Amino acid sequence: MKLRLMPILFMLPLLIVRAQGQNAMNVDQSPSLKVIGLYSLSADKEAYSSFIREKIASQDPANFSEDVKEKLRRLGRDPQPYTDADRQEEEEDLRFHMDEAAVLEVMVSTPDASFDIGAFIQPDPAQSEKFWQVAWNEKFLTPDGETLIDLSRTQKLPEASQYRVIFVIHFWKPNLPLRSSYGELSPPSIQPLPERLWRLTPYELPG
Repeated sequence: MKLRLMPILFMLPLLIVRAQGQNAMNVDQSPSLKVIGLYSLSADKEAYSSFIREKIASQDPANFSEDVKEKLRRLGRDPQPYTDADRQEEEEDLRFHMDEAAVLEVMVSTPDASFDIGAFIQPDPAQSEKFWQVAWNEKFLTPDGETLIDLSRTQKLPEASQYRVIFVIHFWKPNLPLRSSYGELSPPSIQPLPERLWRLTPYELPG
């Protein structure tokens, strides 16, 4: 009887270690979201103004290539250069949307089928639910945050098990929570938008 027990006793620690390793693996594979950055578009005044100037310049027909101008003419559109009033209107529109917007950078790990970008919402009990702000202009980056992930036309999310998602919440209110597919998230303190995100995930006006 003692001889039969010896192999079992010898194997017991190994079985415990394997079970602990399996439990750790299961935890690591659980879906999770972590806000690693909360950024203001307007905090860095120089970068903000520079972006607005470049954005308006890129939309001014005066700066379109001749090929683009010709294509517009064939479509019955006459590309006239912006006037001062046009530029002022464009700037006011950009500043209205960008001044109080927040950009969030979230690390997504092992998401499941319930993960939804549209579930990033900032509920505001002072307003009707139809006015609650939701994620806008989402872009996906590699886990190191340095490379944009291009999606095909049929893809809504990257196929990778870990990536970053960058999105905008307009009219951000720091005293209100941020909801997600996996519950409420706790963003860090707000910082100026880093240069890499101005470059990789430039702001776009709501369509």
